[in-house]
Amino acid sequence: MSRKVVATPLFVHRLQAFLDEYAQIGAIRFVECMQHSYRGMIENIATFNEIAPARRRRVQGKKITVREYVLDAGARDFLVLYYVPPNASDPVVLLNIRIGGQHHFQWQN
Repeated sequence: MSRKVVATPLFVHRLQAFLDEYAQIGAIRFVECMQHSYRGMIENIATFNEIAPARRRRVQGKKITVREYVLDAGARDFLVLYYVPPNASDPVVLLNIRIGGQHHFQWQN
């Protein structure tokens, strides 16, 4: 059984900004490659729970383990930060996305 995947508004905003930026400069093939890689990530993200690099974060006073997924878009990689709840009925939560070479995630719109 595959788990549902939901995205935070921050994740949606950041992903849309990246897609708009590359579509505006005419990188259609890049956007298509990114969409293909994104679909593959959504289908397989729950299976990477044990092997994905992990980070411990404090969210609203609770310590959680968030995972990283490298989204390969051909010319550029993106790093997706996500959380897999311990309860199998809860969905995987996509928290944030950044370009692979950046050092920090942006946590505000």
